[in-house]
Amino acid sequence: MEKKGWKITAIIFIVLFILETISFVGLMMWGAAILNEEYEKESECIYNICSGAETYLYDNYYKICECYIDNELVKSEYMK
Repeated sequence: MEKKGWKITAIIFIVLFILETISFVGLMMWGAAILNEEYEKESECIYNICSGAETYLYDNYYKICECYIDNELVKSEYMK
C-alpha cells in the first residue's frame, strides 16, 4: 500500500493542477472579452456619437455617452 499511495497522490495533484490551469486561462479570456467590449463601446461613443464634439465622457457603469462643447452638455445617449 505504501508504494501505491504516492502514485495516487501524484495523480490527484496532476488533475488538480490541470483543472486550476484551465480555470485560470478561462477567467483570463473572460476578462479580456469584457475589456474588449468596453473598449468597443467607448470607441463608438468617440467616433459615432460625439464626432463633432470637443470632449466626451463615457460612463461604464451607467453605459451613457455624453458629448460636450465649451463645457456644456450637447448630447447624451444611453448605449445598450
